[in-house]
Amino acid sequence: MVLLNGEKVKRNYLVYSESTGSLFCAPCKLFGSTSMFSTVGFSDWKHAEKRITSHENSQTHKTNVLTMKDRGKVVQRIDSALISQIEKEKNYWKNVLRRVVAVVKTLSSRGLAFRGKTDKFGCNQNGNFLMSLELIALFDPFLASHIEKFGNKGKGFTSYLSFNIFEQFITVMADQVLAVIVEEIQKAKYFSIIVDSTPDVSHVDQLSFVVRYVKNNGTPIERFMCFLPNSGHKSEELTDEVMTTLSLYDLDPAFLRAQSYDNASNMAGAYSGLQARIKEINPLANFVPCAAHSLNLVGTCAASACREACEFFDIIQNIYNFFSASTHRWSELKGTVKCLSATRWSARDDACHSLSKNWNNIVHALQKISNNRNEKPSTKCEAVGLLKKLNRLETVFMTIFWTNILDRVNKTSNKLQSVDIDLITVVELYQSLIHYVESLRNEDSFKILEDIAITKSGIKDYNDHNKRKRKRKIHIDENNDNEILFSERDYLIINTYYVILDKLSYELKKGN
Repeated sequence: MVLLNGEKVKRNYLVYSESTGSLFCAPCKLFGSTSMFSTVGFSDWKHAEKRITSHENSQTHKTNVLTMKDRGKVVQRIDSALISQIEKEKNYWKNVLRRVVAVVKTLSSRGLAFRGKTDKFGCNQNGNFLMSLELIALFDPFLASHIEKFGNKGKGFTSYLSFNIFEQFITVMADQVLAVIVEEIQKAKYFSIIVDSTPDVSHVDQLSFVVRYVKNNGTPIERFMCFLPNSGHKSEELTDEVMTTLSLYDLDPAFLRAQSYDNASNMAGAYSGLQARIKEINPLANFVPCAAHSLNLVGTCAASACREACEFFDIIQNIYNFFSASTHRWSELKGTVKCLSATRWSARDDACHSLSKNWNNIVHALQKISNNRNEKPSTKCEAVGLLKKLNRLETVFMTIFWTNILDRVNKTSNKLQSVDIDLITVVELYQSLIHYVESLRNEDSFKILEDIAITKSGIKDYNDHNKRKRKRKIHIDENNDNEILFSERDYLIINTYYVILDKLSYELKKGN
């Protein structure tokens, strides 16, 4: 039926009888009427619209419709008690699920584990999920009553508190989040991908897949999509995984505008790497190396540029290994030391800061352990060796020098990893770091760092490097009159300080 305002309304009161081929009015048939719609049925299709409109405007029809609507209320139905019970049960389980969903959402958003060693309420090893429900139950009589009644019923009983339930909720939430992300990407149309391979805690290699796009308000967004386990390390396998993932989420590779990976040959190779294979599919997908990862490689090259640099970081790691190997030694430290990391240069920054800050405590602890008669000879010998390495002005200078360098590198690296950064800012950060490194390459800057090292340690003299220098055999037609012998200070400046700074500057310009 079409009303005067154009709105279409269904005539739900009409019922068609296949046996008679006629229309009946359900309310009039149930509650009585003399109209043919309630007696023999209506089948005059030629005048259907006119006769039906006349019937529905009759007073009898309107009265029967109101009666039927009134009878349809739960209170007046013969199954009202059953309906009331069903609604009560529905509300009960909705309240249970509302609490379960809140716990699942909170734990998953914090990245916390759900399971424990047992799945029993009242056990202190039942995991974060059941523990959170027990905590809420302390202040929620409804949940406390539910746990008491259904908590440890076991299989075959509905409780909505089992591991299967929260795993289903996690799956539903993940699917919903992914659906929203995919919808945003499709609205943005153009996107870029960030792919990196890393092992998890169980040493299983995983390929992380991240999509970057710009929302309608101009805000750049990075969204993690999924992990791809056991994808392999060959560029062909990686390409297949990337294209399969794009197809899985209904993302058109034609709208891919950028790709960013680390500097490994299978990822960044110019001819057969992942980025080259993606560009064969879509030439507009420009490759941009990960700036933060490139900065890590710069630091790695600089740390291995000379012998003194390598020995310095070995000392830091050996100090951490020595004190962390025993709780007794750690208690003697009266401070803290930190270990290095092969890939995370923020860890090296923390380790250098820790060594510089706790220098006197570390020296004092090593002296105390080396002079302790109750210590094992091997422990005392190791402490003496570390103390000997620390009581060198070269080591103190390297601590001050690397603390300043790594502090600046780490701050730059953190900025490079921000979501809203752009290529112009990346270039500016690299240029700023290059300018800072080059500004240190002079004797005045060396003197400032040297004075700080002398003040910190009280050591004023460098080790004589000529004592350890291997003498070259002089042939009969040669003489050593032209051989130049550097002082200990000049040797450190030329063969360590300038070498590290030049290596840093060169690698930064190369990466920029």
